[in-house]
Amino acid sequence: MHTGQQQFSIGERFVVVAIILLVSAMVIQNVLHSVKVSEERSLNNAAAEFATVKSMFADQRQPVPTNMVSANANGAANIHATQTH
Repeated sequence: MHTGQQQFSIGERFVVVAIILLVSAMVIQNVLHSVKVSEERSLNNAAAEFATVKSMFADQRQPVPTNMVSANANGAANIHATQTH
């Protein structure tokens, strides 16, 4: 080590570390908030798209006539095809 060079005191080092920790804590908080907002927007968009698609298919849905449907032993529906003339 050269003579005449001074090192930083322990107090100065502590202040620098404290400032670095404070800045990194603020950055991490902002990143977490941004991720949360982004996820909420994605969920809202997905819900809106689901509602749109659901309403589109609800208009196309037609009930099956009751005389064409019977249940088997397991309770599953059997749909019988009818011949059209």
